[in-house]
Amino acid sequence: MRLSPAVKKLIPVTAGLVIIIAVSAVALVYLSREGISVGERCAGRDCWGYKLEQYDFLNKARLRFWGTWGLDVSYNLPPMNIEKVTEDHWLGDRAVYLNLMFRPKNDSAALGNRVRILYDFQRGELYVSSPLQLWRAPDETSNDPGRNWMTDTQFDEQLEALTPE
Repeated sequence: MRLSPAVKKLIPVTAGLVIIIAVSAVALVYLSREGISVGERCAGRDCWGYKLEQYDFLNKARLRFWGTWGLDVSYNLPPMNIEKVTEDHWLGDRAVYLNLMFRPKNDSAALGNRVRILYDFQRGELYVSSPLQLWRAPDETSNDPGRNWMTDTQFDEQLEALTPE
């Protein structure tokens, strides 16, 4: 079978268009995200901050803490909708406090779960108060799965300790 010169010219153009469309679709899915909350502080030559984002087409959300001195820590969040940020403020320049509401993706009538996060940039410590497992490792030595989880009272004490006077 012999192809005409016009068809021979059309084959690479068509292949190129198919590749461009496929790459664009993949990029749209992986790069399309909604910035829920973002914050940054700077002093001298250093800057640090956080970014909370939820991907539009993937069942995924991420919380990232960063600093110009090499800090770059990301946490994947559970596959839920981050409905709102009820509080989002800095405790001086040292730490950031986030108070979030997570709801199941397929149940808009659900009450949701409050997630409070405190990140101390000076010490590199993350504190979480939440009924969700999130990033906690189970305590294999106890029959009480909540034994090693931070209570609301402990979280409030840490929040107060990091709040400047």
